[in-house]
Amino acid sequence: MQIVKGNTMKVLLVITGIIGTVLGYGYWHLTTHAVFHVILNVNRGVESKLISTPEIKIQFIDAKGAVLAKGINDKNYNYIHLIDPVHGDCREVEKKAPFSREARNSWQECFENQSIWISKWIRDVQKVNLEYGKCLQQDIPIAVSYNSDWYLWWVPHPHIGGKPFSYYNSTIKIDEQDCV
Repeated sequence: MQIVKGNTMKVLLVITGIIGTVLGYGYWHLTTHAVFHVILNVNRGVESKLISTPEIKIQFIDAKGAVLAKGINDKNYNYIHLIDPVHGDCREVEKKAPFSREARNSWQECFENQSIWISKWIRDVQKVNLEYGKCLQQDIPIAVSYNSDWYLWWVPHPHIGGKPFSYYNSTIKIDEQDCV
């Protein structure tokens, strides 16, 4: 009887160790990889549907005024592309990804590098600077929301859940009438 109890305890310890390792890896990945989705809301008044969105450059600033990251708006959609200072922007690689395995691998590598970079500065963002046309708006407060419940849904399988990421969101509202 003692042998059975001893083996059962060993099996339970091994299972507990495996579960702890998997959850520990998930938590580590969550804290070192982040995605930041920034929506841009431009108010142009009555003619807003008739005017195309100008190129908008953005800087994400910390409390001391240091530039943490830069981005540029997507002219077709209302969001910001972040530009990694080392690896650049993943847009061009992403456009080619559906057509070749090599491009898909390049996009995954770019996304991985960008997610690591984002996780290093995202928690420090306090303000943004915007530049569009002849307009420069500085020190606009920004609220960044965080969403992650990795422990509830994370399954280490790419077709079910994949690796966990920290998800950050923000909406930046611009009123073109504020800049003349």
